[in-house]
Amino acid sequence: MNPLADLDRLDLDPAAKNQVAAMIQVLLEQAERDAKTIQTKDFKIEALAHELAHLRRIRFGVKSETLSPLQRDVFEEALDTDLAAFDAELEQLKDGEPHETVAKPQRSRAGRQPLPPHLPRIEHRHEPESCTCGRCGQDLVKIGEDITEQLDVEPAKFFVHRHIRPQ
Repeated sequence: MNPLADLDRLDLDPAAKNQVAAMIQVLLEQAERDAKTIQTKDFKIEALAHELAHLRRIRFGVKSETLSPLQRDVFEEALDTDLAAFDAELEQLKDGEPHETVAKPQRSRAGRQPLPPHLPRIEHRHEPESCTCGRCGQDLVKIGEDITEQLDVEPAKFFVHRHIRPQ
């Protein structure tokens, strides 16, 4: 497709043809410059992509993942120690000797800890009004006690109220 050849086939005034031809020539030259600019930019992008790939190979390649001699020695020592411990434990299990079991440390009581025993205590006993069953009339049997302790203070004096309720 040649726009100048197509322009000759048109029935136009010669001055208009010259003007249109000049505009077409300017547009073709501009498109050619743009194509060269695009080609230059594509070449630069491709060069940068190759350089980036090269730098990534240097940074993250197989060679960067190797251990230094000092690291390798430390790793081998730790590995040898672990293997020796496993072999000793395996031999102990094969011989049928009882192995030492590590006792779990006793876990402290969850919740609040008991109040110190050196504090004086004031007991409040809450007994039922009647010692007989309301349904059958037989005597109640004591099966335990529910004891709650509450810390109280008077200025410069601490004491404990003990509430004992039969169950």
